[in-house]
Amino acid sequence: MSAVFLYSGQDKLRHWGKAVGEVRQLGLPAPALMAACTILVQLAGGLSLITGLAPAAGASLLALFTATASLIGHRYWLLTGDPAKQAFTTALEHLAIVGGLLLVIVDALRFA
Repeated sequence: MSAVFLYSGQDKLRHWGKAVGEVRQLGLPAPALMAACTILVQLAGGLSLITGLAPAAGASLLALFTATASLIGHRYWLLTGDPAKQAFTTALEHLAIVGGLLLVIVDALRFA
């Protein structure tokens, strides 16, 4: 579960200008700050899962981030044709990731 977030976070960090541009393209305020927060959440949450340090907190943070990012970044209901299909598929993939993160949370809390 952590690999997707650790990869994405380090990739955004290495390609900072592109990460800020993606946030700017979404029309969000303070693109540099939002990109930095995204990187922080992805790396901290990913490290939490892979190390087992506060996995329920890390998974909760990542689940909230992923659900929010899907609603903001993959608005398939505003599109038509192939772009709508592609955005919908990505939103469903993100929903599956959120489901996996919820299982991590339940498991972590069960053994806490």
